[in-house]
Amino acid sequence: MRSKTNQARFISSLSDYGEAAFLQRYRGILMHDHETSLYKYGVDHVECLVHLIRYLTKNSEDTGHHWSQKIISFLLSINEYRKKLKTAGTTEMGKETLKRIEDRYDELLGEALSERKNGCKLRWTLKEEKVFLNRLKKYKRNHLLFIHDFDVSFDNNISERDLRKCKNRQKMSGGFRTKKGKEVCCSILMITETCKRQGIDLMHAFRSIFQGKPVFA
Repeated sequence: MRSKTNQARFISSLSDYGEAAFLQRYRGILMHDHETSLYKYGVDHVECLVHLIRYLTKNSEDTGHHWSQKIISFLLSINEYRKKLKTAGTTEMGKETLKRIEDRYDELLGEALSERKNGCKLRWTLKEEKVFLNRLKKYKRNHLLFIHDFDVSFDNNISERDLRKCKNRQKMSGGFRTKKGKEVCCSILMITETCKRQGIDLMHAFRSIFQGKPVFA
């Protein structure tokens, strides 16, 4: 896995060479794992909360503090509540509910600051915790965007599962000999995965492509 610095350089290099030109044209909401170099693209951003929960879990393990576990329970309970609303056909939360959720988020961060005053056994972890708390405060809107827009997902696990197919190709046994082979594979995956998401029959899709007919609306 690339470090955050290398990820930023990688994305920057793609933009420089035009291979990520679609990001510059994209006018939707981007979901990512706190990749700050992506914040200059799209019209809005939401951070994957499963990724955030991993950081919260690590913080609990390193510091022994309880506030991060409280935030995990808080986020998971909100997601369950949203699922129930969506199942019932509701498309949004009420203004009062949204305010209570946001106020509770702030309260939990306040509890974190209070708990930090007592310190912890591993002092070096306090510095990391401080940086993490600053992140939680600064990107509050991006962490809670999923309660304001029900079209926004709680996590990006589906996309990560799709990308795993490409990741496996980076292994020695699955690598490509030429750039053309890589591009063909990506094109095929793009079509097949889009068909699965939209419930389109694969045979129909490829038949339409070979006949020069549009597949996706």
